[in-house]
Amino acid sequence: MQNPLAFFSFAHNLAEKSLKKTSQINKTGFMKKLFANKTLLLLLFIVGSSLSSYSQSHKLALSLTGGYVDSGFGGLATLDYKVNEFDYLQFGLQGNFTNLEVQNIDVPVNLYAFNAGFFFDVLRNNKRTFALSLGAGGTVGSEIINSGDTKLENNQDLDLDPSKIVFGAYAGIDADIFLIPTIAINIKAQEIYHFNSEIGELTPYFGVGVKLILK
Repeated sequence: MQNPLAFFSFAHNLAEKSLKKTSQINKTGFMKKLFANKTLLLLLFIVGSSLSSYSQSHKLALSLTGGYVDSGFGGLATLDYKVNEFDYLQFGLQGNFTNLEVQNIDVPVNLYAFNAGFFFDVLRNNKRTFALSLGAGGTVGSEIINSGDTKLENNQDLDLDPSKIVFGAYAGIDADIFLIPTIAINIKAQEIYHFNSEIGELTPYFGVGVKLILK
């Protein structure tokens, strides 16, 4: 019969080795999990920082909007060039398509204009997902009445200049609601003052569309 003390000593040593091995396995598993979690957090931080930086420091943006003008509809394409983090120059091409009643006849009036102005931020949230800007500038364009024809449908003479160059100024607001860092819903509201228009001096424009961050 074996010595009971020797048997208990052997069992004790075996248990110690088993515990050490289990501890090493658990420690290795824990270190692997810790490393994986730290790597994931680092990747999320890098991606989040890059997206945040990209959305806040863009230089160029293109907006395409369409909407209402007085007695008709219009469209406006603008290019924004940032001069600093919050303010930007805006250049735009605008087309307005309206009707004017002359001698009880609806006469088409088309305006094709180039706008240039300066906008500055007045409101933006901490997450930079919303921004509201105010701006003003100048405009010059071509106003075409009755498709440039001097005769109306009833063969009466049009007592307005059917085609002329108009110029003036405008002021408005520009709002952006970012869906992702490179795409935003763009809302524009402007009042345009033409010094020499044949149909009236003030022309409102309200449009909604999309803004694309280009650079």
